[in-house]
Amino acid sequence: MPHDFAAQPPAKAAPQKVTAVTLSDDRLPGKPQPKFIYAHHPGNWEFVSEETGFVPRISKVPLRPGINGCRKGPQGHLPVLSRLRMEGWVILNEDGPVKVSSPTGEIVDDHGYLLRYDGVRGATYADVWSRPFVVGAGPSARVDWSSQYDREGWNAWRVFLRESGAVPPPSPSVLAANMRRQERRSRRRIAEAHDGAPHVQAIVEHETAKFNAMREAAAAYGAKVRGRKPQAKSRVVRAAKGKRTNVDA
Repeated sequence: MPHDFAAQPPAKAAPQKVTAVTLSDDRLPGKPQPKFIYAHHPGNWEFVSEETGFVPRISKVPLRPGINGCRKGPQGHLPVLSRLRMEGWVILNEDGPVKVSSPTGEIVDDHGYLLRYDGVRGATYADVWSRPFVVGAGPSARVDWSSQYDREGWNAWRVFLRESGAVPPPSPSVLAANMRRQERRSRRRIAEAHDGAPHVQAIVEHETAKFNAMREAAAAYGAKVRGRKPQAKSRVVRAAKGKRTNVDA
């Protein structure tokens, strides 16, 4: 169910931040970042790995007045939610269950993907997988949100959304389109790597293995792609002594 922002509980306490320097007031530098929600469109899926399979792509929708139809006031976000629902988006509850990585690297359960941080220039909102690392001090200080990003927890949450039914299962046609794009990408990579590169076979094996894993994961949802698997083609190249020879990777 969509979250009622007008009746939300007090802001979640800011977690302990990993910083490169000690700030005198423990506030994040830089421009404040607006509150947001996460949403998923049924046509947006991606393949992560053989273990993870296809997971929903998640879009961040900022709730800043003047953007995406958002207005000022406690109910200013309602037009945004209404438009998203009309377009078929699934709005993900900001207080719902999430998956995160513990300090020991294990995937654990938590609740709520939205965090609020106090900033020098105003409040900054971020998700639980983005861990701020403050670089520098004074007016030149900035926040690095990417170097310590919890990618494993993020992917585990997306698997949870798929398995728990929080988002509808992927359409076979959507997965088939993903595989066709991967097939074209694989053929391009293999073709580009053919010009005498010694690691051609490794690229061929990687791209072929990925396509096979995608095909197997998609088959569980009834998706099929006709055609051949990506593979290297025989090309004519000029040998060192000027002779022409066929090379097959």
